[in-house]
Amino acid sequence: MGTWVYIRGWLEFNGQRSEAERIIREGNSEGWTFPEGGWLDAACYARAVRAIAVDDVLDQIRRISSLPATDEDNDRVCGLFFAFHEVDGQSEWQVRNGEVFISPAAPRYDYLWK
Repeated sequence: MGTWVYIRGWLEFNGQRSEAERIIREGNSEGWTFPEGGWLDAACYARAVRAIAVDDVLDQIRRISSLPATDEDNDRVCGLFFAFHEVDGQSEWQVRNGEVFISPAAPRYDYLWK
């Protein structure tokens, strides 16, 4: 049957939204949404995927995270994701400085999966 990975999180934009939307449309857009209203320009993701599909989601996030700054403040895409793997446990994906940093999630987030 396969192992599931439950992924949820968000990306915040500083002028990179249209390019991020293009990247998402080029791949699998299931699970992505763009909330409207307020000051925050963001994309949210929530979906359970088979473990073999995690790299596809990560590739999208990495492509978006590498988008250049569009303002004089050099503000890049940033965000945070949690991925719970049924076998390997939970990891944290920090999106900052043009990269995705993956590490084990702190135990304080275990409540999300119990």
